[in-house]
Amino acid sequence: MKKAVSAVLLLCMVFLVGCGNEAVNPYFHATVLEVYEKSVLVEPFEGEEELNSADQFVVSTEVESTDEVPEMEAGTMIRIVYNGDIAESYPAQINTVFAIYLVDEEGELIGESE
Repeated sequence: MKKAVSAVLLLCMVFLVGCGNEAVNPYFHATVLEVYEKSVLVEPFEGEEELNSADQFVVSTEVESTDEVPEMEAGTMIRIVYNGDIAESYPAQINTVFAIYLVDEEGELIGESE
């Protein structure tokens, strides 16, 4: 009986600890190289994990968010929030984008997105 109660308590603790973890969508910072009609070609900032996949990405500008996509041109620095899926091609592709925000050289949000 004591073993059953202990097992139930242990399971409850495991579930409670797991409930505290909120899922956060991955994002990275990049510099825009080229702007297309429905996408942008970007280069991730130095040190970004996405550089392990490729050095350039075509990123969809058709975002899932209600936030407006900012005006971009070559040299614009942005934060790309996406679902974590990267299509392995060259350049790599990110098709499911939740939001795009303007950032400064350190990756801090600027403008209305703060």
